[in-house]
Amino acid sequence: MEKKSSFSIPVFFSVAFVWFTTHFGGGFASGRQAAEFFVSHGWYSIFTPVIAMGIDAVIFYYAWDFSVVNDTYDYRSWTDEFYYPYQKLFSNLYEIIFVLTMGVATAVAFATGGSTIKSAIGTPYLANTIAIAAIIFLLTIFGAKLVREFATYIGIAIIIGVIIVYGANAVVSFPKIINVISAQTADTNICSALWSMLLYASFQALAVGAYVAVADVLKTRDDALKAAWAGFAINGILLTLASVTVLAYYPGILEIPVPTIYVVNNGVGGVLAENIISILIVLGVISTGVNFVFGGVKRIVSWWPNDNTGHSHSIVASLIFVLITWSIARFGLIPLVAKGYSFLGYLGIPMLILPVIYKLIKRRFN
Repeated sequence: MEKKSSFSIPVFFSVAFVWFTTHFGGGFASGRQAAEFFVSHGWYSIFTPVIAMGIDAVIFYYAWDFSVVNDTYDYRSWTDEFYYPYQKLFSNLYEIIFVLTMGVATAVAFATGGSTIKSAIGTPYLANTIAIAAIIFLLTIFGAKLVREFATYIGIAIIIGVIIVYGANAVVSFPKIINVISAQTADTNICSALWSMLLYASFQALAVGAYVAVADVLKTRDDALKAAWAGFAINGILLTLASVTVLAYYPGILEIPVPTIYVVNNGVGGVLAENIISILIVLGVISTGVNFVFGGVKRIVSWWPNDNTGHSHSIVASLIFVLITWSIARFGLIPLVAKGYSFLGYLGIPMLILPVIYKLIKRRFN
């Protein structure tokens, strides 16, 4: 019988939900990521999101499968095995990339969440970011099981909210979507759309360090495959739904800071939908922060000498990461660091996508 989590959800779903809740942050909830990477290329955004998630599903399947086979559940031990015999170069390079990715993504989570709560209920930005930091800290000190269960509950809530807001507006805006497709302009082309899609998939793939940290519950290669399929279905469907909904207002919506708010104000939902979006953004930024910080915590704990104080080490490691990322958000370093996002996307192609494809082909013909 397949092992289940404490609330009767298959364990591969709990791992898939960690992928989804890391992916679903403020940029996803606001529609900004969909607009920039997919909708900016017009009607191609109907199919490019699902291809991007298909690429990531292959990467994460291999990562989880590799973790199961090699018993590597922190990103440093995983990269040491994955890049062998060149691990001294590539493991250190990935460590730098992951820390930068985690730092920026979590700092943006603090900033976005703090601003969203301030707009919704009027509490001070600083107090809001402190509250978010405290929640992330508490959720990352008790181990992978709590992180998976939190991701599952939050993931279910987010899925319901996304379907309500995006789904309703996609149905209402369907005639506009058809018009956009029919009137596709010549200033977009398939090559630029596919390249943007690849960069998005590449940047998302760099979060693999957060996903192997919760993969210890997967016991077989079949579990890894199921987790990849479940994650692909969840992320692919919802990212496509978000992109198609925003596409209805192309090209004018590309200049809107929060496309989702614009969509509900010009579609259906009004104030209620705006409140749901605010809740989704807060849930998304917290879950993103939790999953990234826990990936870093698992790395630090594995590095410390084993002296039977693992829980104390988790507390200290979590506190370090939370304070660093909170400080980045607090003192305005995000714009400086975030300039490296595109560069990180480029790095993800040779660092993860191409090596995984090579290893899968090699496995197939060996």
